[in-house]
Amino acid sequence: WGGAKEQAEEQEKGNLGAKNWQDEARKILENMMEKYWKCQPAAIVKKRSDTSTPSTTAPTGSLHRDFHEHRKRLIHEDQTREVEGWQSELRRYLKVVENVNEDVDIVEWWQNHVDDYPTLARIAIDYLPSQASSVPCERLFSRCKETTVDRRSRLSNDKLEQLQILKSAWYPTI
Repeated sequence: WGGAKEQAEEQEKGNLGAKNWQDEARKILENMMEKYWKCQPAAIVKKRSDTSTPSTTAPTGSLHRDFHEHRKRLIHEDQTREVEGWQSELRRYLKVVENVNEDVDIVEWWQNHVDDYPTLARIAIDYLPSQASSVPCERLFSRCKETTVDRRSRLSNDKLEQLQILKSAWYPTI
């Protein structure tokens, strides 16, 4: 849906501005992932199973040695993180076909997969709370647009709110 095939069909019908929406969505996601990846602290990235990571299971008895072991592990994780990059995370996400339907709690799903896709999970946490607008809300904004014309540009927020409430009472379909 919304891919190159549909774009070509739209262009054949005369819509020269038709877009490949799948490509557009991928570009937006890639830009967003790169932005989030750059500001993601390495400490929150949980490394995937890697057998070459230095062992830190048993204390060595020396604070100095413990510090160096911990430092080596963090350096290794940071290098692994840079090699994998956000592209690798996106490829893993797109490759796996999850059994997700409308009954799945999407917030819970991301909570369960935060270790698999840390960058995507951070994006989801930031964007999931943004609700899609509903028709009644859109109608309300349209009515507000009719109220805030140039002749009434000096209305205070309180007066504008009062007018909208009155309109809502007068137009019960809002």
